[in-house]
Amino acid sequence: MELLIFLVLIALVITFLLKKRKHRIPGYVYGEDQPSSLKVKPPEPKEAYPYRLRDPLFSVAERSFYGALSLACADKAIVFGKVRIADILQPEAKLNKSEWQTAFNKVSRKHFDYVLCEPNSLSILAVVELDDQSHNTTKQKMRDTFVEGTCLKAGLALHRFKASNNYSVTSIQQQIFPEPPLADDPLKQTVDNTSTLEEPDTVKSCPRCSSPLVTRTASKGSNKGNNFIACSAYPKCRYIELGH
Repeated sequence: MELLIFLVLIALVITFLLKKRKHRIPGYVYGEDQPSSLKVKPPEPKEAYPYRLRDPLFSVAERSFYGALSLACADKAIVFGKVRIADILQPEAKLNKSEWQTAFNKVSRKHFDYVLCEPNSLSILAVVELDDQSHNTTKQKMRDTFVEGTCLKAGLALHRFKASNNYSVTSIQQQIFPEPPLADDPLKQTVDNTSTLEEPDTVKSCPRCSSPLVTRTASKGSNKGNNFIACSAYPKCRYIELGH
């Protein structure tokens, strides 16, 4: 009799353990050191992360203009690129839920080419659009009209510039900051105490990395006192043009 009771108890324990095993949470692994704890099973990398690194943030034309725009802003503004419009402008609070969502959707997938921010507070000063040949299409013109109207309604300054092989830093500066530059501002700085970096009125791009080309003056060596053209991305890019 005692043996029969013992066997029944063993059968009940085995049945209980089998049922408990069937009801374990799918996708989780129970920790061996702590049976009551749960550990998330890592997903397969190829299936869970189907992403790859995109091309550079700017195209060659956008990178070229970015260099000229940065020089024009100098210490007056910090330039950010490829900023989503929805991160700068938001629908008005008076809209109902449906109207708000519709307005948000219109800007959620659009971006400004460049956003100018105040250096200390990073408050928005203005936005800049670079117009290349693609802006001549009907679809792009409709997009530009919508963006201009949105900026006008929100009181946000929008500046447009035509894509070009070279840019006048002075012209860009005068359009964005119409006040005349200070007479005592020579627009030049010393780089590593070895050469002088002068900002030209017209900026050309480096043929290697598309950064702005600048004029420098050799301060030592056999070419001391002579000017030469060099890439502003030095020392990452060591492109130079002698004989200037």
